[in-house]
Amino acid sequence: MLEIEEENGLIRVKAGGTLESSDYDRFVPLFERIAAIEQGTVPMVIELAPDFSGWDLGGIWRDLRFDVMHKDQFGRIAIIGTSDWHEWATKLSDVLFPPAETRFFDPDAEGRAERWARTGAEGERNAE
Repeated sequence: MLEIEEENGLIRVKAGGTLESSDYDRFVPLFERIAAIEQGTVPMVIELAPDFSGWDLGGIWRDLRFDVMHKDQFGRIAIIGTSDWHEWATKLSDVLFPPAETRFFDPDAEGRAERWARTGAEGERNAE
């Protein structure tokens, strides 16, 4: 399951369960539309739900092709999830989003994650 929304040039993604190729059918046109409008790169906040389990084979293939085609359009990518996803997300971001700057945030830091994705600054830890 993939929930996608856009707010002032920032793409917010909530991923749960197992992502399938069909999830990209909804994500790709939104990203491409925003990338065509925005000057520079597109920042994203990706929230991994507790039930997130990765991709099926079709989803992995679509993700890799998409990342190669759009590698220069990714802005900062904030990944939000529980600590058990931290190491996985860090390693995966190096492979999937090599030119993009990525950072992992705990679930209670959604505001800091969004600020960082938009501006590169986290702000105060307790200013949520």
